[in-house]
Amino acid sequence: MKKSLTLLLVMTLLISMMTGCGGTYQDSEKAAETSSSNETETTADASDEVTLSDDFTFAYQGVVTLNPILSQSGNDHNVFYLTQTQMLRYYGSDLQLDAAESYDVSDDKTVYTFNIREDLKWSNGEAITAKDFEYYLYAMLTPSMGSPAGNGWFDIKNAEAYSAGEITDWSELGIKSLDEYTLELTLEYPSDTFAQTVGTIHLYPLNQAFVEEVGDKLGSSVETMLYSGPYVITDWVLDSSMELVKNDNYWNAANSFPTKNLHFIEINDDNTKVAMFENGEVDAIERVASQYYNSLSDYLDMRSGGGFMFLWVNENGMTDEAGKLLSNVNFRKALSYGFNRIGTVAAVNSANKATDRLIDSNFLAPNGQAFVDAYPIENAPLEGDAAAATAYLQKAMEELGYADVSELPEINIVTWDREEQKILLETIIDQWKQNLGLENVVLTQYVIGTAIGAFYSLDYDIFCISWESDVLPTDIMRALMTGGEANFGIWSNPEFDALVTEAVQTLDEEKRAELSHQAEAIFIDDAGIIPLFEQGEASAIQSNVKGFKMSASSDGFQFNEMTVEK
Repeated sequence: MKKSLTLLLVMTLLISMMTGCGGTYQDSEKAAETSSSNETETTADASDEVTLSDDFTFAYQGVVTLNPILSQSGNDHNVFYLTQTQMLRYYGSDLQLDAAESYDVSDDKTVYTFNIREDLKWSNGEAITAKDFEYYLYAMLTPSMGSPAGNGWFDIKNAEAYSAGEITDWSELGIKSLDEYTLELTLEYPSDTFAQTVGTIHLYPLNQAFVEEVGDKLGSSVETMLYSGPYVITDWVLDSSMELVKNDNYWNAANSFPTKNLHFIEINDDNTKVAMFENGEVDAIERVASQYYNSLSDYLDMRSGGGFMFLWVNENGMTDEAGKLLSNVNFRKALSYGFNRIGTVAAVNSANKATDRLIDSNFLAPNGQAFVDAYPIENAPLEGDAAAATAYLQKAMEELGYADVSELPEINIVTWDREEQKILLETIIDQWKQNLGLENVVLTQYVIGTAIGAFYSLDYDIFCISWESDVLPTDIMRALMTGGEANFGIWSNPEFDALVTEAVQTLDEEKRAELSHQAEAIFIDDAGIIPLFEQGEASAIQSNVKGFKMSASSDGFQFNEMTVEK
C-alpha cells in the first residue's frame, strides 16, 4: 500500500481489469474537458451569467514530508496527486492512464510493459523518461536510500532480495527501461491485479540528477522539489500554508484541473475553520469535525470506508515489564473485549463504522456478497463483553504472576494531537478502567510528525493509527507478515505467513478469498492489532464549488474537474 499510516488514507475496491490476456489497454483519453478559468457560462438571462474563478482556498490537514522517498502519509500523497504525474492514476474508483499512454500484460500475467508518453516534462522543462520511473523504484528499494515503503514493490522479481541486501546487482531485478519511453516490470509470480497495485501505491518519476544535487533536503522546500503533475508549489510554509499554481508543462493541462491557483491553509482549531468557511474565507474544508455535521449539513461531502483506525500493540513494549504484559495474548484479548466499539465510535464521530475486522466492509467476495459477510470470523463483539474481558485478564495475570491489577506496569498509548483522537482514546481507557479495573493506561499525543516518528521507532506500547484497506484483502495482511512493511519484529506467526504467501500467488479468486479469510482469522484471534472502526470523514464545500472530489482513501486531492464559480 503505499500504505499510508497516518490520517486516512486508501480505498481501492474491486476494479475491473483493463487488460485481457496478452492484451493492450489503449489510451481512452478519458479526462473530461473542463471550462478554462476565464470561461463564461451564459444562460437565457444575461444577468444569470456565471464566471469561473482562478482561485480555490482550502483548509487542509497539512503534510508530514514531501520527500517522495521517505513519505508514508496519506496527507503527503494528497499533495503528490496534484504535483506529480503517476504511471496510472485513480480518479474516484476509476484507474486511468496518466504518464502511461498504454500498457501491455503478457499472457502469463508476469510481465507488465508501460508505454510512456513522449511529451512528459519536468517543471524545469526537461523530458521525463522511463529512467525517471526506474530511478523512483531504485530509490524505494535500495536500503541506503532509507525508504519505509519499498515493501509495496516486492511483487517485482528479486525486489525483496535486493532490498534485503541478498542481491546487490540492480540489473538482476525485474525492472528494465527498454528505451526512453518503455518501462518493463517482471513479477515474481503471475498477478492479474498488478495494474491496480501500481495505481494504489503510486509509481512516480524521480529525477536522479536532481535528487543527488539536493541530497537529504529533497522535498523540504519549494526549491528542493521538481514537479511533473498538474500543479507546481510556489510557496510553502510548513504547518501553515501552501500555494500551488497550474503547471502548463503537465501533459493534460489543457483538459484537466481547470482551477489555476490553489491556496492551502492549515488551521488546527476546528472553530476557526468553520467560522472562516461560514464567512466565505475558505471554499472548502478537507476534514470537518463531527460536532459540526448538523450545522454544516447542507455543505457536507460524506465518505466512508477505505481505511481503518487500529490500536497497534507493540509486543516488545517500551519497558521490559510492559513488553511481557503486551506479549501475553490473553491480556491483548482482554483489551479487545473490554470496550464497546459501537458506542465509542458513535460518540466520537458518526461518520465512522465500528469494526472488528482487517478487511473493508465494502470489499466484495467472489460471489458478489460483502467479504465480511461471506467470510465471518469470531472476534470480540462490537458491543464488547466485559465478562469475557475479565476472564481473559485473569488468565493473563495468572500466567504472568500478578495478584492484582494494581501491580500491572504502565501502558502508554501514543497518537497524534487531534481532538477526536483524544476523545476516542480517553473513552476507551475509561471503559478499561470501569470494566477491568485498569488504572495503568496513559495517553500521550504528539504533533503528527513526531507521532509518526514514534511509531517507526517503536517508542510506544500501543499506537492508535489509521491504515488504508488497499486493492485486495491480502495487501494489508502481507504488510503484517514477518518482515513485512508494517511488521517491525513485534509479531510473527508462521501459519499466517504461509497462508498470505499462498493467497498472494494464486490467480484463483475463490481460493484467494478463502486463504485470506483463514489468515485474517489467525491474526484477529491473536489480537496483535485491535481494530476500532472503518474511517469515515466529511468535507465541507461551498455551493459555488463544482467537481470537488475526494475519496475515503489516499487517492489524493482529486481536483481534476473542479471549478469555482464567482
